[in-house]
Amino acid sequence: MSELLISVDPFIVRSAKISDGKLELFIIKRRNNLNSSIVGNVYKGVVRDIVPKLGAAFVDIGIGKNAFLCIDKHCVEYGGESIKKLKRGDEIMVQVFKPMISSKGAKLTTNITLAGNYLVLLKDSNFLGVSKQILDRDKNRELKSILEECRERNIGFIARTASKSASKGEILKEAEYLKSIFKEISRRFDEVEAPALLYEEPQIPIKVIRDYCDEDTKRVVIDNKEIYESTVLYLERTNNRCRKKLEFFNESVPIFRYFGIEDEIEKLYSNVVKLKSGGYLIIEKTEAFFAIDVNAGGYRFFSRDAEESIFKVNVEAAIEIFRQMNLRDMGGLIVVDFIDMERDEHKERLQKILNELARKDKRKTFVGKISELGVVEISRRKSNTDIFDEMFEKCPICYSGGLIKGVPVICSEIYRRIKYSNSKRFRLEASFGVIDYFSSFAKELLDRVELVSRETCNPEEYVLEVVE
Repeated sequence: MSELLISVDPFIVRSAKISDGKLELFIIKRRNNLNSSIVGNVYKGVVRDIVPKLGAAFVDIGIGKNAFLCIDKHCVEYGGESIKKLKRGDEIMVQVFKPMISSKGAKLTTNITLAGNYLVLLKDSNFLGVSKQILDRDKNRELKSILEECRERNIGFIARTASKSASKGEILKEAEYLKSIFKEISRRFDEVEAPALLYEEPQIPIKVIRDYCDEDTKRVVIDNKEIYESTVLYLERTNNRCRKKLEFFNESVPIFRYFGIEDEIEKLYSNVVKLKSGGYLIIEKTEAFFAIDVNAGGYRFFSRDAEESIFKVNVEAAIEIFRQMNLRDMGGLIVVDFIDMERDEHKERLQKILNELARKDKRKTFVGKISELGVVEISRRKSNTDIFDEMFEKCPICYSGGLIKGVPVICSEIYRRIKYSNSKRFRLEASFGVIDYFSSFAKELLDRVELVSRETCNPEEYVLEVVE
C-alpha cells in the first residue's frame, strides 16, 4: 500500500508518494510560477504571425509571450489538417502541452484533451481506447463497451489505468462531467474576446490525486486546511472515490519529517546519487538534455570476474536511474553513460532490463540501443517543468552555470522553520530578493519576524535567529 503526501505553503507545493516508507515519487512546483501552471490550460488565441520556413504559427494566448504552434506537415498530430490553413489574425482554440523553456515560448496543440481520474476526453475525435497498462483482455473489452455508451459526435475517450478498478457508474458519471466541461469551453470560445483563458487545468494537489491515487493508495494527506477543503469539494463534485482517503494533517512537525522522508528529499538537492554497491550516479542538466554518468566509485571487485561485477553495477544504476527520473520529474532527452562492458551478452541483458523499465514507466518512454561505448539515449515525455527548474536557479556569483536553491525554495524553508517552532519572534537576515519575496507571500508571519536585508545576491546566504 502507498500513501500520497501533499505539503502546501505560500511559496511551493511539494507532493510525495511513499510505499513501505520509501520515497517513490516527488513533485515540487512554485505556487507563483506561471510557466509551470499553464500546461493543460485551454485558450482562445490569436495568430500573430506565420513563419512558413519554420513551419510555425505564433499565437497570442494572453501570457505575455507568443506561444508556438507547429503547422508543418510532420506536426499534423499536434493540430490536425485545419492548422495548415491558418492565417494571421485567425482566432483558434489551443491547449498548452509543453511549458516555456528558457527563451522558447510554450508549445501548443489544437488537439484538446481533458483528463479526469478514469477517462481522458478527446475533442474532434471518434477514437475509443484503453490504457496500455490494462493488460487483462476481458477488462479491456468491458471498458471499451462502457466507452461506447459515452460516445458522442466528435468526442472520443481513453480509459486511464485507474478505470480498471472503477465501476461502470463512476466511469459514466465522469464522462458526463468531462463533456459538460467541454461544452462550457465551447460556449466560452464563442462568447469571449481573444486572447482569453477558456479552461484552467486543476493544479497540484488535485493533479497529483488524479494521476496517482488508485486502489493501492491507503490515504492522501494534506497539510494545508484551505487546500484540503477545496480538494474535498472538487473530489465530491467529480465523484472521485479518493475523497474517502483524504486526511488533514495537523501535527506539530512538518509532514515529510513526520513520515520519515525529509532526508530522502534533501538528497534531491544534490546531483550525486550513491548506489548501495558503492558506485554512484552524477546527474547534470544542460540546455538540451539531461546527462547521467555511471561510476563504479568505491565498488570493490571481489569477484574474479570483473566484467560480471561491472554488469551488476550497471544493472543497479539502471534501476536507480528510472527511480530518479520519477523523483526528479525528468523528461525530454536523457543521455546515460554506463560503465564500459566488453561482453555482448551483458549489453543485451542490460538492454532488456532498460526496455522493461521503460515499459513500466507511467510516462511514454523510449530507450535507444546501447552504443559500443556504453552510451544510451532515453526519450521520456516531458509533461511539465522538472525539479531542476522548480528547485534551482543559476548562481549569480558562478556565472558559468552553477546552480543554487531558488528564492521560493529558500522562503519555504524559512516559513517551515518559523511555523513549526515554539519560539515567538525571529530575526531574518537575507538577500533583498528573499526578504521581498517572503514579505510578499507570508504576510501571516510578518508580525513574528524582523526582516533585515544583507549585502548578498545569493539566496542561500541567510540567517534566521530566535529573538524570544
